[in-house]
Amino acid sequence: MISNLLDQVDANRQDKLVLAGTANLARSEGDFGGNITPLLDAIEEQVVLLRLISEMEADQYGVSLLIGSENSVAGLSQASVMVSGYGSQDEPLAKVGLLGPTRMDYSTNIGAVRAIALYLSKSLGA
Repeated sequence: MISNLLDQVDANRQDKLVLAGTANLARSEGDFGGNITPLLDAIEEQVVLLRLISEMEADQYGVSLLIGSENSVAGLSQASVMVSGYGSQDEPLAKVGLLGPTRMDYSTNIGAVRAIALYLSKSLGA
């Protein structure tokens, strides 16, 4: 049953960005150089973010990380982006990630992103 569902999802795959918790960025505006406007503008450009995420290289643990000026998107120069694919390791079904300030607890957040991706993979039977 799950195999059939995954086949259906794969056949109807679309590039789409789903955001949650964006309001939390405003609570820590000071962590983004005191001006959160460029970051919010970058988030609105979903095509640009999708391209950035698709180009990110995963490390040996399956997590991709870009910090500050490593981001090719100008509005993200004060932010960090981390993502991890879930589903098949060879060809991820989708990616889950986190966008936050450059000064964050990286080990905790990388662990959380990785754990969520693993949980989603197991839930999908991958």
